[in-house]
Amino acid sequence: MKLEEKPIEDIQARKDYRNISIDRVGVCDLKIPLKLKGCEIDSERDQSVQASLSLSVNLNPDQKGIHMSRLLETALDFNGAFSLENMASFLIALCDRQGSEDSDVKIEFDYFFNRHAPVSGKISPQPYKCTYHGEMHPEGIRLTQSVVVPVKTLCPCSKEISDYGAHNQRSKVFITITHENKKESDPIDICLEEIIGIAERGASSPLYPLLKREDERHVTMSAYNKPCFVEDVVRNIASELHGNPSFDSYELRVLNYESIHSHNAFASIGKRSSNK
Repeated sequence: MKLEEKPIEDIQARKDYRNISIDRVGVCDLKIPLKLKGCEIDSERDQSVQASLSLSVNLNPDQKGIHMSRLLETALDFNGAFSLENMASFLIALCDRQGSEDSDVKIEFDYFFNRHAPVSGKISPQPYKCTYHGEMHPEGIRLTQSVVVPVKTLCPCSKEISDYGAHNQRSKVFITITHENKKESDPIDICLEEIIGIAERGASSPLYPLLKREDERHVTMSAYNKPCFVEDVVRNIASELHGNPSFDSYELRVLNYESIHSHNAFASIGKRSSNK
């Protein structure tokens, strides 16, 4: 059956007479493959990940709807190596395609970083939950990069008061770095591996997916030699962030999954940009 060809009206372009603007409208939970630009540290190559995207723009009060398909088209146009530096161009392209002033992009993905066991040298991939978030307004562009880093902590008090041993547990470090008033050509010289390294150095020990017996012994003893309260971890990390001008604005939170309590422990530190 042949369908009759006729003009197709652009319904979204109709006028809306309720005169109510919409702050954000778009798509969420969009799953696409994404190639991430690798970090120069350790000569890491570009990495392909499955990303979950949220894309949105504002809508003027006199317009009925946005063109949803253009959001996806814009995302798929960025088929080269993506990095946080590309985010400003991404936000601008979304606004241009929709005729909007504001745009918002959130990209969530698991980033894999090869970990070398401390003694055997066995290599295994460790996933880290990461988020890139960009917001564009007439006042400027705001970019954030967030990483969740699993680590190990050993209690200094437990070590001090016990005849032998000490309670220890897995912990998580949540780091969000904010870049204010970014322009399309501004470089961002912070890579994910650098943030991960700072988080791991602040704890009693990193975590490793694959450990042989000699590695397990090393991790156990090295953590015992570097006991850390949750307060120690958050301060250790903050002191390293404070000493680097690239980390002008950040939110830092450490969560201990306490092994001898039914509750958990946390500590947080924030620093606001001096150039805001």
